[in-house]
Amino acid sequence: MSVIFCYSLIYIVEAIILVQYVSNIFECRISYIKRYSILSVLFCIAYCISFLQIPILNSISFLLATFIFMKLTTTSSINVLLFHSILLLVIMSLSELIVMGLFSALSYNIYNKLSDYISLYVISFLSKLLYFVVTYFISHRLTHKEDSIHFSPYEILTLIIVPILSIFITYTFIYIFIYYEIKSPFNYMISLCCFFLLLINILAFSLYEHIKQKNAQIAELKLQSQRDADSAEYYRTLSEQDEQQKVLIHDIKKHLNAIADLNEHHETDKIAAYLTRVLGSPELQHSVRVCDNDLLNSLICRYQKICLMKKIAFHIDIRSKCIDFVSYDDLSILFGNLMDNAVESAEKMAVNPFIELSVFCRENTNMTIITLIDSCRVNPIDKNGNLLPTKKPNPQFHGFGMRSIENIVKKYNGEMTFYFDDPTKTFHTIIMLRH
Repeated sequence: MSVIFCYSLIYIVEAIILVQYVSNIFECRISYIKRYSILSVLFCIAYCISFLQIPILNSISFLLATFIFMKLTTTSSINVLLFHSILLLVIMSLSELIVMGLFSALSYNIYNKLSDYISLYVISFLSKLLYFVVTYFISHRLTHKEDSIHFSPYEILTLIIVPILSIFITYTFIYIFIYYEIKSPFNYMISLCCFFLLLINILAFSLYEHIKQKNAQIAELKLQSQRDADSAEYYRTLSEQDEQQKVLIHDIKKHLNAIADLNEHHETDKIAAYLTRVLGSPELQHSVRVCDNDLLNSLICRYQKICLMKKIAFHIDIRSKCIDFVSYDDLSILFGNLMDNAVESAEKMAVNPFIELSVFCRENTNMTIITLIDSCRVNPIDKNGNLLPTKKPNPQFHGFGMRSIENIVKKYNGEMTFYFDDPTKTFHTIIMLRH
């Protein structure tokens, strides 16, 4: 009866540690009542399976219970959750193994006769204490950082090799402890090896997480550099326009005199042509204030100049205060990638290429709608509904822009759709963001 009570305490402690770990790292999407209800059901099943006394089966049940709990209660991807589930299994197994190594004479009796209840409680307490300390360190090391760290499937596969190999080594040691009585000093040597193995897992993940953080900082610096370049371009364009307008104002007297001379000779056709030429001059046509958001304004002005150089008509309608809830970083990523794709598509049109950008708030809702229409010579959507690769100089960057757009849309609980209109040869992108 004491063994049953001890194992029930072990599973309760493991469940509490799991809740603490998940709460510190992930964003939970359900209430506390539902969370603990799911946890209770999963660990009760795992507890019942433990009576079969098959270590591998116990580990599999713990792994599945941990993974299912995180999947049902958090919003993270399957790859990330699988990695954390395996990491927790490795930490727990190594924690038990380290304590078993220190008390190998006792542990041999425990796992074969289950008669020494005091030793069972001592080893269980120490192993779960070590398990808690390690998970507490890792979870607080990653607190509030999960949103900035995104592991790709390849990165997860690479990173997960260390825990998987550790599991194999761990169960080799467990087999030795269960079926053979290890005497000093080998028990301490094995225990020290297990400690080093646990340390390797922690250091490997910490190093990888540190590298990801550094990469995020580098990306932020590049983004800041792009923002500075956009702002510099904006003010340079503003200065150029101001200079051109000064020249136009200086010459306005000459224009008025010329129009007066034409009027005296009743040459209305020439007057109309003259006015059209003056009013169509870049000094009067090109505006550097297209919206009230400073960063978006500088970014769009940059693409205005690009479109002007490539002879692409660019029509803009950005309503006031409709995009202010989006951060500067996200604005740069979202509109930068959208406009890059639109310009690349429109410049391939031989006749009348154009881009139309519209941003407005839907009345009486918390939704902002972004529509982008650009000329497109061929349908860029394949039969599976995916966009075909663009012609970027670096092929390894194919699809990164669209994935960045999708991440921003998801961040603001939005939706995105796109389609190709064959009769008009236009590509339509429609994005809805919530605020």
